Amino acid sequence: MRRLLFLMGVLVWVALASCTGDTAFPVATGKGTVRAINAIKTAPGITFMIEERLISAVEFKSSTSAQQYDDLEYIFNFEVLFAGDTERQRIASQFLDVVKDKEFTFIIGGELADPTITIWEVDVRVWSGTETVFEARFGHTSAELGSIDVYFAAPGVAPASGQEIGTLLFGDVLPAADYPAGDYVLIYTVAGDPATILFTSEVVTLAEQSAFTISMFDADANELGSMSVRLFSTSGSSQVIFEAGVVSTLRFFHTSMALATADIYGDEAVTTLLVSNHAFGDVTGDIAVAPGANLITYTTAGDTGVILFEDEGTLFPGAHYQYYVVGETDALSAVLAIPDRRSVETRVKFSFLHTATNHASINVYVVLANTEITDKLPIIAALTVGSAPVSINLQPGSFDMYLTPAGEQTIITGPVRFDSALGDIVDVIALDAVDPSSADIVFIPLP
Repeated sequence: MRRLLFLMGVLVWVALASCTGDTAFPVATGKGTVRAINAIKTAPGITFMIEERLISAVEFKSSTSAQQYDDLEYIFNFEVLFAGDTERQRIASQFLDVVKDKEFTFIIGGELADPTITIWEVDVRVWSGTETVFEARFGHTSAELGSIDVYFAAPGVAPASGQEIGTLLFGDVLPAADYPAGDYVLIYTVAGDPATILFTSEVVTLAEQSAFTISMFDADANELGSMSVRLFSTSGSSQVIFEAGVVSTLRFFHTSMALATADIYGDEAVTTLLVSNHAFGDVTGDIAVAPGANLITYTTAGDTGVILFEDEGTLFPGAHYQYYVVGETDALSAVLAIPDRRSVETRVKFSFLHTATNHASINVYVVLANTEITDKLPIIAALTVGSAPVSINLQPGSFDMYLTPAGEQTIITGPVRFDSALGDIVDVIALDAVDPSSADIVFIPLP
């Protein structure tokens, strides 16, 4: 009897709620947009989630695309896959009441073990189609940089007190503002001191009826400039804003036994000497070169009249490049690669390049020290000579490396022992050995 009365009471409450239009659940009236930016220099990709649903993974200096959600309350979560784990670990959570027609950007900064979450909020810009302006706002996401002033003006306009568009500390963002479409130069100075310039961009051309967020990040080992600056569109695409006057670098690797000891020149006239007496197995340091198209010429050492190899490569400003010459005498080729030198605290970065022409295709095994490769799978399979370097992530520990022909477990060389710790960069090249049935494994230290 008591159960029957309870059920009747519930039915009456439901009926009354239906009549009055009341409901126990919130009702969305529109949508807002949400995205995240990763500002932790040593972090891997951080997984960004709404409640328990995946939005996207976001790498350092990157943004997810803006996603629309109902204007309701949510918990947004951040997760990372740590070394040795098979499941992601939650590192931060943040409540947000999404508001209709607003864009919210989560900035994840601080330390990976104890991150900070900052939220930037702005109105979603709607264009009528007749505007001749773009919208920009400027943020500060460089943990290593203090208080700065921001200048954004036409090319040739020097920073002067009172002309800054705002002052920023880490986590700050200036209000969105409209600017006429056209050419601009972005300048950062020490706050209150326009004479102490920290960064001057190359000329940036921005189109009308576009909305951007522009922010700086800590420079990492992959860059040459004083900082890294990115422009993010509402779609999540990013563009590097290059620092004016910053060069590129080339690091040369002599990896062809068929190529004689050479001098290397960086111009068509063969007058700009970059490297002299470059012998098989030699590795240079980083050599500054102008960005853009570069003609690289190898000549016999001491004799510019004998050209051994010639190739052209295009370099972006502010980046490191590695240059390898690979192959037989009549089939030399170049490999131009951008190394990944940014240390990530949750992994070991392992890169392998195969240049041993006596072995057309190889498997690379990395196993725990004192472990046989029988019944093991290669970490890199069927790697051909002269293909681009292959990069993977390893666990920390003590390992043995073996090379075998592709599809076989006949050992070409190994075991070669190496130790690694979290954050390490392990760069390896397979070179031809004097014994053609073997090969040499060479570990290349960072410059």
